[in-house]
Amino acid sequence: MSPGSLKFKTIAVATDLSGTASSALRYAQAMARMYQSTLVIVHVIDPLAYAFPNGAPSLLAANAAAGAELERIEEETSALGIPVHSVIESGIVCEQILQTVSDHHADLIVLGTRAKTEAGRVALGTIARQLLAKSRCPILTVSPDAVNSLPWAGCWRRVLAATDFSPASIRALHCAHQIALRQLILLHVSECQKGHECLHCQERLRFLAPFNESHTVPVEHIVVAGAPADVIAEYAQKFETDLVVLGSPENELTEEDFDTSTVLQVISKVKCPVLCLPFVPNSTPAELIHEAEAVNGLSV
Repeated sequence: MSPGSLKFKTIAVATDLSGTASSALRYAQAMARMYQSTLVIVHVIDPLAYAFPNGAPSLLAANAAAGAELERIEEETSALGIPVHSVIESGIVCEQILQTVSDHHADLIVLGTRAKTEAGRVALGTIARQLLAKSRCPILTVSPDAVNSLPWAGCWRRVLAATDFSPASIRALHCAHQIALRQLILLHVSECQKGHECLHCQERLRFLAPFNESHTVPVEHIVVAGAPADVIAEYAQKFETDLVVLGSPENELTEEDFDTSTVLQVISKVKCPVLCLPFVPNSTPAELIHEAEAVNGLSV
């Protein structure tokens, strides 16, 4: 994927095959139809999950059940006119997902954000943490609540981009500016506690996402103080956004970071899908990188 173009040739959707994973699959199918993409469905079985003394299904049985379900999903997806194939892997979940993405040159990973069981939720949180830091392609997280956003999958009307002026978040902002069809809400949660009075931050936002003749989509530039994740979720609901766009963290988050990570908290709080873009060196226009460096060196 070239910066800001969002033309997905291959979309990989990671699924645990639970009922709640169907929202992510349906969203991925809708996007594949929109972009005429190939859909790769990947299911990873962790052998350690079946290392119980009695009563747990065997790894062989799990493979057989997964194979049957994936075959059904392939038939359903093919009937929609989408080129598709599925992959069953065994091993460390995050590593196998990334390997599948690499093998198939996927441009996007679609990931459900909630699983059926408590163990599933814990595992999914771990996978999300690892993928956000390690993936070189964008990750789209989809919650069961995102079913209301399904009609606008891939053709997002109102897009909210939150930026802390880091390189990854500026790349996300640049991308959001190009994909919003009706309105872009550009949000910075200020640490200076001045909120709307922080003219410095307002000027930075207008520089990064101007509203001019070459960008005809209206842009709301908002600077407000508060807890970043709560503020982002509040404005996503207020503007009824179809998509939230964020920069991915550069370093892998630990389990202890979960409650303090803005990205993970936003993913868990908002109802619409969240697109997380990694920072890839030399992939963002030079002037934006220079701007990010200048802002990071300033006291605001």
